[in-house]
Amino acid sequence: MRKLVSYMFTSLDGFIADRGGDLNWAPIDDQLMRFANEYFASADGIVFGRNVYDLFVSYWDGLDPNQPSVSEFDVEFAEIFGKMYRIVVSTTLGDVDGRTIVINDDVPGRISALKQEPGRDLLLICGPELRSTLTRLGLVDRHRVMLAPVVLGTGKPLFAAPDEPLRLRLADTRAFDGGVVMLDYEPV
Repeated sequence: MRKLVSYMFTSLDGFIADRGGDLNWAPIDDQLMRFANEYFASADGIVFGRNVYDLFVSYWDGLDPNQPSVSEFDVEFAEIFGKMYRIVVSTTLGDVDGRTIVINDDVPGRISALKQEPGRDLLLICGPELRSTLTRLGLVDRHRVMLAPVVLGTGKPLFAAPDEPLRLRLADTRAFDGGVVMLDYEPV
């Protein structure tokens, strides 16, 4: 049975995107990209919310490996991402490529069914509402929070305000040379 693992960068003050919705504020170095490449290569697919899906797909599918500013780690990540299947939760998304599954109804049932299929883990990369909903329903098995040494002041939070406290148990940590710390939590 697959696990659904939430994976998201957050600022020290708990935001996943700045006030303009930008996700590109975290310090990403070679060590962190090497980890990301290995981690994403170990998963079968990614469950996205609509907005993050649009940003991720447009950037990584559009990456030109021949540009001098593109690192070898970015090229490798784009290749890994290109092989993964994508699941996007959206009621408004139209045409998608053949690797993408759109879930526009019965989100809990469809995510639960995907988790029951054989295969490797699915990563959850989304906004606070979808993350909170899936967590509240018991569908998220782990939360890998990539805590960046950045204070944004305002923006989009990691979680939407829960109805009751979300209890987690710290399962693992890992510090990266650039100051990012991975906090790996399991629901209690």
